[in-house]
Amino acid sequence: MCISPLPQETLENMKRFKYSSTDESILYQKCMSPCLNKVVNYLPRWLAPNLITLFSLLCNIFAATISYLDGGFDFSQPIKPSTCFIIGIFQLLYQLLDNIDGKQARRTGNSTPFGMLMDHGCDVFTNILTSFNLSKLLLVGNSNFYSYSVFFGLILGFFIMTFEEYKLGEMHFPPINGTDEGNFFIFVLGVLLAFIGQDCMLYKVSDTYSVTVGQLMGMGVVLGGFSCIFNLCVHTYYKKGLKDVLKNFLDILPFYAVLIVPVLFIKLHLEFYEENKWIILANACLLFARITIDIQIKILTIDIAKCNIMFIFTNVAFYLSLFITSSQLMMYFLFLLCIGQMTELAIFIFIRAKEITDFLEIRIFCVNNNQTQL
Repeated sequence: MCISPLPQETLENMKRFKYSSTDESILYQKCMSPCLNKVVNYLPRWLAPNLITLFSLLCNIFAATISYLDGGFDFSQPIKPSTCFIIGIFQLLYQLLDNIDGKQARRTGNSTPFGMLMDHGCDVFTNILTSFNLSKLLLVGNSNFYSYSVFFGLILGFFIMTFEEYKLGEMHFPPINGTDEGNFFIFVLGVLLAFIGQDCMLYKVSDTYSVTVGQLMGMGVVLGGFSCIFNLCVHTYYKKGLKDVLKNFLDILPFYAVLIVPVLFIKLHLEFYEENKWIILANACLLFARITIDIQIKILTIDIAKCNIMFIFTNVAFYLSLFITSSQLMMYFLFLLCIGQMTELAIFIFIRAKEITDFLEIRIFCVNNNQTQL
């Protein structure tokens, strides 16, 4: 588990980094941003933007903890109305804090390259926790692809948006997008289900295929993820041409294992998946986090993303787990793989955060007087 230090010239590239994004969201432009522009003026100037970002992540951790205590990884049984309400309210709190941290950074003159990494890095884990919470709200089930649909769609969409920023140098949010309208929808859904109950999610829209309202909405999340691939191809075509469209599609092949292996578990080891889907989803989500955060650092340091030995090893190990015949051995193997990924990811984040903050001469959770501006 060797994590080589970033070269000095790579760190120097951060001085040239400029964050670029366009958000055409109707909700954000007309409501959320104007309101938060006023709210931010009431925040104390000593409140570090990165601390706000951390609080936004803690909102999702709290909601996911309450959600887990109410039925574990069971996506077929209704949860308490209070749990639905907590999921909805804390999703809104996350969204507000996630938007106001950047405004506080600009207000206090603390817009640094590391702030962007902190924000988007926390969003990686928020995306995973949101997938879990939304799966329980929608009651997508436990024994087929629907049980994995929300994870599949949200993870795919978030990764593709990160990859788009890496390849094209900007993030583009259309008038209706998952980051703005999607998060607000989860808030509305959670609060609504707290009052009317989740029975509506179990209503069958098709007796022939036994598809429920919740499962249909889960498939809508999958379509949203695929739409991000379509947007990537369209934006790449207009900015760089058809040749780069194919190249970008092939460049993300190592990421597909994150999505495909759980699908294969559902097809080949359905009984094991039903009983132990948490360990399969945990490995997939950790691999997603590792790849995505690595690309985010490459965006920051204007460096070339490479498929390193950790990606190769984890992908191969994840695939090999499919061929273990004993359920007990399969569980041990996946558990060790999960622990290994968690350890390596924690070390990777710590080392990279220390390198970048030391170079920029900033303290993560303090307002700094000498910053490297974006």
